[in-house]
Amino acid sequence: MGDGQHIAVVGAGISGLAAAHRLQQAGHRVELIEREPQPGGRCGVCLLGDRPIMAGGRLIGRKYTALREFLTELGPFAVEPYPLRMSRIVGGELFTIDHRDRSGGLRHLIEVGTPAPDVAKFSYLATRALTADGLLEPGYFTKLAAHSDHKPLSEHFGPALTAILLRPMTVWTHGAEPEEVYLGAFGATLATVLDDFDRLTDGIQPVFDAMSRRVVLRTGATANRLLVRNGRVRGLAVAENGAAPIEHRYDAVLLATPAPAAAELVIDEFPAVGKLLAQIRYLPAAVAVVEYDRDIFAPDVWGITFDDGPCRAVGPESPTRRDTVRYIFAGRDARPLPTARSFETWLTRAERAVTEHCAATGATRRHRVTRSWETAYCAYLPDHGDFTAKLRHEITACTGLAVAGDYLLGTSLEACFRSGTTAADDLLAQLA
Repeated sequence: MGDGQHIAVVGAGISGLAAAHRLQQAGHRVELIEREPQPGGRCGVCLLGDRPIMAGGRLIGRKYTALREFLTELGPFAVEPYPLRMSRIVGGELFTIDHRDRSGGLRHLIEVGTPAPDVAKFSYLATRALTADGLLEPGYFTKLAAHSDHKPLSEHFGPALTAILLRPMTVWTHGAEPEEVYLGAFGATLATVLDDFDRLTDGIQPVFDAMSRRVVLRTGATANRLLVRNGRVRGLAVAENGAAPIEHRYDAVLLATPAPAAAELVIDEFPAVGKLLAQIRYLPAAVAVVEYDRDIFAPDVWGITFDDGPCRAVGPESPTRRDTVRYIFAGRDARPLPTARSFETWLTRAERAVTEHCAATGATRRHRVTRSWETAYCAYLPDHGDFTAKLRHEITACTGLAVAGDYLLGTSLEACFRSGTTAADDLLAQLA
């Protein structure tokens, strides 16, 4: 592939950001096309009062090597530690399970009557996850899926362990109940919750500001259809700011969107790829970030999970802002996405539960921001490795096209980032 070719990357989330960066590094002219008014995708870039925040995905694991290298090269950008220690309300008191105290967590499982085989099985899976990179790619959990994904995760464990550990984990990482998650994808979940995390102090907007000096960033622009000639992608029809679509010529196109959006774009020209992508289902979620007139969380509380109801997890926005609370509405009880009135009811109930348990009754809201996504979490198919192998086979016939997204390597920011760089490398090799 000669230098200076013109490539479109559709979707300015983490996958699109990674792809655009890799293609630009290779010497090509890149246009990053985003239908929303601002980049960031499900990172949920917004302002709380006058403070920039990320209402969506935001935590950067210590093992996120590719994403961290990118931030160092493009930045530097300030980060701060964010301990991930979730607490459950047990008998009216907060009980915290700390992944750094594995023996204490296992002891608690036994004390509450969890069968020993379940404890042993979970401990073994956690050990295997610690030695993996947390991606949905060939490895132990992919092999496990081939003969274990005929039934969901909840059927591999008893009700005690499912309630205490599995449900908080799967709802937080997948927006899904254990009955909707498969063992083959659970390794990535375990690797995520067993990691240590940082957060970007100033959010991700400064990262996109830096990238916009290297590539063309077009927001409010919706990719309408692929332009294909003789089986090769030649461009895109793009509608900007509500205007009629205009055809733009590109040497290649990389789709870094959720699977349903990618399916719509490819189905007419590449039906086999479109049908595969259309199999992928997504789950909704909503988030409210609220700043109060006083601290809500004590210094040793980093999050509370709830066993049921639409609000399944809450936590402080940052280590230094204990007055700002993030409420996550996900799981079965948070579907479908609520109306504005229903959401206010959900939030009010969650606030009451949190302030009562944190001895902050009477706290008053100062600022609030809410975000919701119909495609918040990818619901991975059983035997995910079989799906990705079929997709890789079909995409090789689509000259000038590559795909990236959370439906390939996982939901974490690292998985999305690596998906973008892998797709960019595939495209460069394909057109060399």
